[in-house]
Amino acid sequence: MGATGRFAEAIVSALALRDDVWGEIRLLAPGVTTRTLSVRGSEEPIDVLREDSFEGVDVALFNLAPEITPEWAAQAVAAGAVVVDASAAHRTDPRVPLVVPGINTELVAQRPKGIVALPGPVTWGLIDAAHVLHQGWELQHLVVTGLIAAVSKSDRGVARLREELHTVASDATIGHHPGDVRAAVSDLPVASPFPAPLALNVIPWVGNADEGGFTSAELAVGEEVRKVLGLAENVPVVVTLVQVPVVLAHSMALHARCARPIAIDKVRQACVAAPSLVHLDEQTGEVPTPVDSVGIDPRFVGRIRQPKGAGHHVDLFVSADTTRRGASAMLLVAELVRDELTAS
Repeated sequence: MGATGRFAEAIVSALALRDDVWGEIRLLAPGVTTRTLSVRGSEEPIDVLREDSFEGVDVALFNLAPEITPEWAAQAVAAGAVVVDASAAHRTDPRVPLVVPGINTELVAQRPKGIVALPGPVTWGLIDAAHVLHQGWELQHLVVTGLIAAVSKSDRGVARLREELHTVASDATIGHHPGDVRAAVSDLPVASPFPAPLALNVIPWVGNADEGGFTSAELAVGEEVRKVLGLAENVPVVVTLVQVPVVLAHSMALHARCARPIAIDKVRQACVAAPSLVHLDEQTGEVPTPVDSVGIDPRFVGRIRQPKGAGHHVDLFVSADTTRRGASAMLLVAELVRDELTAS
C-alpha cells in the first residue's frame, strides 16, 4: 500500500534479492497513477486502493500517510490480512508491537490488533548501535544528535536542496554576508519544505513544536528507541535533529552512559560482530559518511571513543541509508508472518 514512493522502490529492489515465497504481489496506491514498478523483472501496474483490494491477501505492507492508515489497516485486518505498517500511525499503540528484526523479532507473533509497526527512518539509523550498547552494558542515558538528510521531506526536499545548491554554487561570494543565502534562494520555483535555507546551512529543527522545547520528530525517535529496546521510563533518551544539506542518508552522533563500565575495545568488537553494522576504523582513515552509505543495507559505525575518566560513557557515530534498512526489515517481518501462517 503506497507503491509510488522511494520506499516502494526500495521494497521491490530488496524483494529481488530474497527468496520468492509469495504467490502473488499486488501494488496499490490511494490515488490513480500511471506509474509501474519492476517486480522480479516484470513491470507491474500500480492499482487504485479499494475496499475489495485485500481479498485473498495474507500480508499487507503499508506505507501510507498516517492520517489514512488506521482506516485502511482496519479493513485489511478485517479481510484476514496481517498488516506491517511503516507509517507513524501505530508506533505508540501499546497493543501494536514495534519491531526491529534481530532485536525483538519474537514480538512479530504477538499482535492482538493484527498489526506489526516499524520504526521511523531516524530510528532505523541508530537502533542497531544503541542495541549493541544496551545489550552489552545496559543503557542508562542516551543522547542522540541526528543529522537529517533532505529526503526526510520526500522528493520535495531533495528537489529544493538541489535547486538551492545550484543557485548558490554560481556565486562564490554567497555565504559571506548576513541574509545573502536567504536572498539568493528566495525566488526559486520549487517551494521549500524547510523553515530556512538548507544550502550552505544547517537547520536545528525537524518536525513540529512539541512539549519541553522538543520537536514532535525528536520526541517520536526517543519513544521508538525506548519501546524497541524495552527501556525503563526513567532512562532518558534525548534527541536533537538537525537538517543538513545531504541528499539521502542520515547520520547520528550517539553519547551513551551505561550501568556497567565500558572498555572501548569491547565496544569495537561488539560492533564488528553485529550483523547489521560495519565498523570503520578512523586509525586507517575510515569514518562513516552519508555519501558512502547510500544504496546499501548495513549501517556504518565509527568514531568510537570515551571521555577521559568517564568509564561508563561512550561516544560513536553512525551513517545509514535508512530507506534501505526499513525496506529490508519490512520484508523480513512479512516473511516471518508468512512462515507462521504456513506452519499453522
